Amino acid sequence: MNTTQIKLAPGQILLTPGQHNDRIYVVLSGRLRAQLNAGDAKPLALFGMGECVGEMSMFDDNPVSAFVIATTECTLLAIEHKEAWSVLNRSLQASHNMLAMMANRIRSGNRTLAESMRYAQSYEALNYVNPVTCFYNRHWLAENIGRLILRHTMNQQPCAFILMTVDNFGLMVAGFGGLGSEQAQHTIAETILRCLRPNDIAAHIDTDQFAIFLPQTEKDSAQVVAGRLLEEIDQMVIGTPSGEALPAVILSIGVGLPQSNDTLDTLIARTLPVMHRAKHSVAGG
Repeated sequence: MNTTQIKLAPGQILLTPGQHNDRIYVVLSGRLRAQLNAGDAKPLALFGMGECVGEMSMFDDNPVSAFVIATTECTLLAIEHKEAWSVLNRSLQASHNMLAMMANRIRSGNRTLAESMRYAQSYEALNYVNPVTCFYNRHWLAENIGRLILRHTMNQQPCAFILMTVDNFGLMVAGFGGLGSEQAQHTIAETILRCLRPNDIAAHIDTDQFAIFLPQTEKDSAQVVAGRLLEEIDQMVIGTPSGEALPAVILSIGVGLPQSNDTLDTLIARTLPVMHRAKHSVAGG
């Protein structure tokens, strides 16, 4: 079979919109991403070991429609047009695998489009969602925090509030610009979600500040959650679309206990001193 192994460095472009392509690339190691513009912070799709790219433009003989860029160091197996068709014609299993993969891509694209349309028609129109992290924003939390607290106080259930500030966010903006800072916010949001339960509510209330409402949670349990967040965010690696690594996040975090008459402003005002006392450790108040 006429194949070639190709190695890519992080940030290296494999395919460019408008380019003619006559190969399928199988990912042997590493990860790639597809995006409409080379500088986009959010990829359209990610590809890992065992997956392939370039098949659509090869099959329909149309130009490439998106950038495909190496996210990490990659090794790819490039299969020429003629050889790819030969394998598919000879092997029913290979044809089935290719059809299944393309069907999954189409379904994934349809889900993404449907979610984007619902988002644009609902939450974004109401100005309730941060467009970078897709977390609720300050507006939404300010409107709903009283209802959330009241539900717990009426049922005599505990609840807790976590406030987080990225202390070196300004340095990230100064050193890496808007794309770098947005990537930092996006990566922090993903890390927060991994540490929370399904019913916990996270909000992105300022460019450098996040808040979390923990239902049915005692203070000690909230401090455990805050400690886990601090540890996970301390260990995460933030990479820009160009492959550069941003500095480690320096985080302040504090735990507050909501009171029945709290608004978002009063709850933040009471939790801020706790957060400032903590400075890279967990404190509660």
